[in-house]
Amino acid sequence: MPNYSEQELKLAAKFRTEIHEKALASVKVVYPNADHVVDNYPVDAYFDEVWDYPGKWYTAVGTPPGAGSREDLTETIIRQTLEYYRNTGIAPSDKEFYRVIAEYPDTVCRYCLVNAGNEFAKEKNIFPYRGVDSHRFALECAAHEFSRDNRKMSYDTKTAKCRKLKSAALFAPTGSDNWLNYRKAFLYPPHGNSYTDSDFERLNTVLFPGGTESLEVYRWMADQSELSNECNERWGALCLTVYDRTLERFVIIMTSSMD
Repeated sequence: MPNYSEQELKLAAKFRTEIHEKALASVKVVYPNADHVVDNYPVDAYFDEVWDYPGKWYTAVGTPPGAGSREDLTETIIRQTLEYYRNTGIAPSDKEFYRVIAEYPDTVCRYCLVNAGNEFAKEKNIFPYRGVDSHRFALECAAHEFSRDNRKMSYDTKTAKCRKLKSAALFAPTGSDNWLNYRKAFLYPPHGNSYTDSDFERLNTVLFPGGTESLEVYRWMADQSELSNECNERWGALCLTVYDRTLERFVIIMTSSMD
């Protein structure tokens, strides 16, 4: 390790600590008892020797080479830490999500969170993850959960068709076309609401704390369910299953204009 000054070491430690604190806050949403993050970069990796014209080297504090931006590095540390706590066998908590979603009573989006501890998931052998087959069983699990909550849902999971989406498409802008995506469903339901992009991002930061890189997303066609009706033609319907590898958890998002 080069002979960095005490002031340089303090600056690097401060920079690194700020990133760790932000990452830990996201991890604690899922694992409230988490007390540290996993960062594979040593402190000295946060230094960069920069050649300054006309001919002088100086030391800069920043993200390690190859780590990307500060935001990219933070998301990487979050994902690494979530996987670490998941592998320790500590049970994740969904309480923070349900607390936050309760603040949005006007949303038409229905959510179901399915992890390995779910009894129906055990019965259907949803885990370990087996690609689209697990997505189909997770959708069936959501139908089961919605029925238990006395919310009507008739979706033929055995014949339903789906297509895989790029994970980044999950949070895509609403766009000017007529295609109903998740953001549009949350922000612009037929009866309207006062929610903003900030509300959408706040909810999904809690729901997917590791970002989109570890997500597998399938969109299910709505033509075999109650979702295909007159309302569907006027507004649209949406059914998504999202698998988060860092949490080993499915999130099922379903909506229709009937809500």
